[in-house]
Amino acid sequence: MSKPSRYVGQHLFIGLAGTELTPESRRLLHTIQPGGIVLFARNVESAPQLREFCRALHHELPSGSSIAIDQEHGRVNRLRNIIGEAPTIVDLKKPGDPAPAEDFGRTTGQRLHEWGIDIDFAPVLDLELFGAKADNALSGRCWGRTADEVTPWAGAFLDGLQGAGVRGCPKHFPGLGAATLDSHEKLPTISRTREQLLSEDIVPYVRLMPRLAAIMVGHGHYPAFDPGAAVRPASLSRAIITDLLRQRLGFTGLVVTDDMDMGAISQFGTVEQAAVEAVNAGADVVLVCHTAEKMLAAHDALAHGVESGRITSARLAEARERIRGFQGLRFAGRR
Repeated sequence: MSKPSRYVGQHLFIGLAGTELTPESRRLLHTIQPGGIVLFARNVESAPQLREFCRALHHELPSGSSIAIDQEHGRVNRLRNIIGEAPTIVDLKKPGDPAPAEDFGRTTGQRLHEWGIDIDFAPVLDLELFGAKADNALSGRCWGRTADEVTPWAGAFLDGLQGAGVRGCPKHFPGLGAATLDSHEKLPTISRTREQLLSEDIVPYVRLMPRLAAIMVGHGHYPAFDPGAAVRPASLSRAIITDLLRQRLGFTGLVVTDDMDMGAISQFGTVEQAAVEAVNAGADVVLVCHTAEKMLAAHDALAHGVESGRITSARLAEARERIRGFQGLRFAGRR
């Protein structure tokens, strides 16, 4: 019987350099056997190139693996080399009319589907509590200041996207709107009370949950839910992923971490430690997107974690079942 550790790669989504497969990237894929690839602007040159790159990736990846991208709107536009500038939320958010957001989501989904991309890490469900006043990387990315603003427009984008056959993955649970630091650089502490988080930040997830197949957990620290001495990112927190998202809110879909190759994680510890802690906290998929050495280190750490018993076979089987269920989803849109 094969060792379970042979299959830990399916719990990793990784990034690659360049606009085509190279001998180095093929070796990386064959070593890790990842569950998915995350594309960035560095991978996109033209529509024909992107289509061929995705075709080659699907050929090289294990059966059922996915190709993902962060294609939002405005400045978070990985496809700029193909589509030019994307509309901003100001362009899309017509008062009382979410139709333009749904249309844009559908157009985005159609393009991604045509090129062979399966998952969009969007929409952002964070509340815009500070706007441009805080350097938290969210300026221009949030659909509103309140759940009542965010839910209809972000939900419309999600419906359009999934109606075109691309799976959405909203972010950054349980909400980075109150962050005063950019988690790409440092670990922000979100000093919101439990009541504020439950009645405001988390509400878009609750309202949209029947339409959510996946959720991305961010790298903020939430003392209200995780009050221990360790300053732990939500992406590594059992209190956030299992106790709050799974048990209290009842989410049964795929849980994905934000990229472990970010400053918030390096401030906390090593990528090896983070990968194991994320899976044990309840994450099904761990992202490591920029440094090949860290991708390999995360893979080795997960394999050693399984072989040593630090990651139980039950936890891995549970995560694997959710990955299979997610891979088998087909969206026909909301009717």
